[in-house]
Amino acid sequence: MKKAVVYLRVSSKEQMEGSSIETQERICTDYALRNEYEIDRIFTEKGESAKTADRTQLKALLDYVSKYSKNLEAAIIYKIDRLARNTLDHAQLKLFFNKFGIKLVSATENLEDTPVGRLIENQLAGFAQFDNEVRTERSVNGMIAAVKAGRYVWRAPRGYINTGGKGTANLALDKPKVVRLVRKAWEYIDTGYAPEEARKAVTKDGLQSKSGEPISKSQFHRMIRNKVYMGVIEEFGLTIIGTFKAIVEPELFQRVQERLNNTRRNMPVYRKDNEDFPIRGLVTCSDCSKTLTASWSRGNGGKYAFYRCTYCPRKNYYRDDRNTKNGLKDGIETKFIKLLRTYNYKQELKEALITAIEANLEYRNQANKKRMDDLNRQIIELKARRGQIAEKNFRGVLSDTLAKELLDKNEKKESELTIELHSYQSNQEDIMKIVRHSLSILEDIGSAWLRVDLQVKKRFQKFLFPQGLPYNGSNFGTTRLAYCIEKKWSSDPQQFHLVPLEGIEPSLYRPKRYGLSVSLQGHTHILPLY
Repeated sequence: MKKAVVYLRVSSKEQMEGSSIETQERICTDYALRNEYEIDRIFTEKGESAKTADRTQLKALLDYVSKYSKNLEAAIIYKIDRLARNTLDHAQLKLFFNKFGIKLVSATENLEDTPVGRLIENQLAGFAQFDNEVRTERSVNGMIAAVKAGRYVWRAPRGYINTGGKGTANLALDKPKVVRLVRKAWEYIDTGYAPEEARKAVTKDGLQSKSGEPISKSQFHRMIRNKVYMGVIEEFGLTIIGTFKAIVEPELFQRVQERLNNTRRNMPVYRKDNEDFPIRGLVTCSDCSKTLTASWSRGNGGKYAFYRCTYCPRKNYYRDDRNTKNGLKDGIETKFIKLLRTYNYKQELKEALITAIEANLEYRNQANKKRMDDLNRQIIELKARRGQIAEKNFRGVLSDTLAKELLDKNEKKESELTIELHSYQSNQEDIMKIVRHSLSILEDIGSAWLRVDLQVKKRFQKFLFPQGLPYNGSNFGTTRLAYCIEKKWSSDPQQFHLVPLEGIEPSLYRPKRYGLSVSLQGHTHILPLY
């Protein structure tokens, strides 16, 4: 007898539990007996849709046909739509069977290899696709309508259960213990846990997936990003408040999202900015010109902070002051603060800046004067109108209700105009006091540097020393300064002494001259004497 294979398919659990598979198999078997086919093998697809060709048993059928095609003559299906619900997929499958010389036949439809048979086959494939697309459209429209009504129409996430009802609340909270463990995931992250640490913590507390397995990393990240947990459905381009209870408060959920976003953007392997080492990235080695790094080290029974050059041997500098045999020795940061205090803001630029701010305030006041006059006029008119409304109400022209409504509108408008007027009325004298006080802070740059946070410190010191600051282990070297900063030229008279100015100019042109050696904050400067 001729041999044939049979392909059966159902797409839902209800069909699997019903008689659909048995009915298809019985009809296909009867067809094989009537047409003298011996059934070689039956492939049964359970619970898979025919929207695509990516199906387990269909792949097994095609693989079987490619291996044993010489012994086969036909592939029997119950109906066209059991094989495919897409005209392109049907055409490709038909070409595959034709390639191996196997006839595709339907037990309930006429698929004869004639012009009429091929026309009917193509029409049946088209109707199968049409029916599938109509069903999909109806399903999607129904889901959109349900979402607009606040219903969640998918499988319930962990912490919820599907009620299966068709009412407005189709999600219900799971057991209190499960809900509490789910919520702790956000609480852990909100208190500073990293996402992976939070996942391990809730797993240790007893949270599992619905299958009883530990929650994986990908599943955990999807969970803490899912807005359903704060009672919001976000699908089909819609954002809807659900009719079910939220497990996480919106404020907590948003705080966690902000923390996750910041963590995602800032994941450096090595942190350059550290509160413990504010001048790291600024100070350079005087020998190799490389930027000093910094770290904590343990030794001699303690923990010590060092700035060090990783390119030169034995270039380690204590961050803090320390006691030595010769007394207290300044650390590198103490020396840096002392260096900052030898600089101040240029006086001529300070005065120019103050003059510019005063001129800008004057110009702004002139530009706003016209608007202020207009506001004053409108406020006077509103006050007069208030009296008119009251008078008309007293005479009985306006009812109490209407008069109250008009007075409320009048008062609201008057308040808005008064607030706007006050925003234009600036006290120039007070503003200039603030400006002068702010600039006076720069008279002591070292104290100003100490008062600000790390990020401001980094920007401030980079502005002061744009090309870095060399350090040789004892003193800071000369470097380029910001244009608006200058050295404080004050000195201790006891440190003055005369030295020969050798090398400044050839001695054969002038007699030997002397200069004044001035020691300023650890730096020696020679001033020529004429």
